[in-house]
Amino acid sequence: MEINVIKGCHDVINDEASAYSAIENLFKSVAEVYGYNEFRTPIFEASELFARNQDDSSDMVRKQMYTFEDKGGRSLTLRPELTAGIVRSMINNKLFIEQDFPVKAYYCGEVFRYERPKTGTYRQFEQCGIESLGLDNAYADAETILMAYRFLLMLGFKDITLKINTLGDDESRNNYREALRAYFKPHLENMCPDCLERYKLNPLRILDCKVPGDQEIVKDAPKMSEYLTDSAKARFMQTLDILSEAEVPFVIDDNLVRGLDYYSHVVFEFAYRTKDGRDIGALGGGGHYDKLCSELNGPALAGVGFAFGMERIYTVMKE
Repeated sequence: MEINVIKGCHDVINDEASAYSAIENLFKSVAEVYGYNEFRTPIFEASELFARNQDDSSDMVRKQMYTFEDKGGRSLTLRPELTAGIVRSMINNKLFIEQDFPVKAYYCGEVFRYERPKTGTYRQFEQCGIESLGLDNAYADAETILMAYRFLLMLGFKDITLKINTLGDDESRNNYREALRAYFKPHLENMCPDCLERYKLNPLRILDCKVPGDQEIVKDAPKMSEYLTDSAKARFMQTLDILSEAEVPFVIDDNLVRGLDYYSHVVFEFAYRTKDGRDIGALGGGGHYDKLCSELNGPALAGVGFAFGMERIYTVMKE
């Protein structure tokens, strides 16, 4: 009986495996130059680490997690991302007490999401990324973006598009959510079922909808920039000024919200099109977050990080 690889998974062998190792080794070298230490966390965690509240509107939590009950009756989840596990590890190991700020971690490891397989997208895939916690300013955010950008340059990428946006502070996001609800309300009968749910939980998620009809509605939606507080706007402009001084090209994308609900202030993605014009999605991305650490019963510390998808990076480099 022949048993094939599970749908959404793939074997990494021969030249591809060697390429993965080379990319990982370069990433580790860059991370260590920036003062990051390696973390290796479990592949499965308690489900509540990722599903922290019932109002989470991200597709990752609502649709894509591989969750199961073990023999002890505990709900466990194959990690769909690594940020929450890294922050959990920092808290469990009391690193915020024993180390100076920021506490910096880098990682490379497998993650699992029940997504529709396509070019560069699998249900088991590898991420390389970093998390930095303890500093809350535009310089920490900008340094993180600079590190990610320079890593891609060292891999030989050209014509990288850095998409960047800000989700502002709590006041900015609350005002913006109400504006979006008012705008989308008369369109609800023409929107997809997922967007109807997003409307109730977090209308910002509608901006990331991939349904063509919904995308047309989104085009005329209010922009986050119109609802930023003065302090949130000043912080974002400071981040952009630092990137400009470092000669990092960027495009402000008003609809960029990222796929997780814990982000605030700056969010970003690195986009790339193949030579034949195919869009394989973001090579990676990340952003700033304020409350994740405190949600996990740690100190109220801000963090910033990013992750790259190994499969997508390899796919582009191979072509």
